[in-house]
Amino acid sequence: MTKPIVISVHGEPQGVVVPGDGDFRFMAVKLGVFPLEGKIFESVAAAQQAARALVDGAGDFGETFTDAPDDDNGLVA
Repeated sequence: MTKPIVISVHGEPQGVVVPGDGDFRFMAVKLGVFPLEGKIFESVAAAQQAARALVDGAGDFGETFTDAPDDDNGLVA
């Protein structure tokens, strides 16, 4: 049985990859990398790079949203 490999970004574990038949399936443990959950990577390095891109880009994530208008009453259409 193969063991999971920890994927860390800036020294903090973000998830693990589980080796398969020549590939690696990502399992997220931190919210910031959940978009990678279940994704298949060709290498550990590719998974590491994807996790780093998400974590490093997280600061810009909030800038993609705008405040809701004051008259929306909290309703979602």
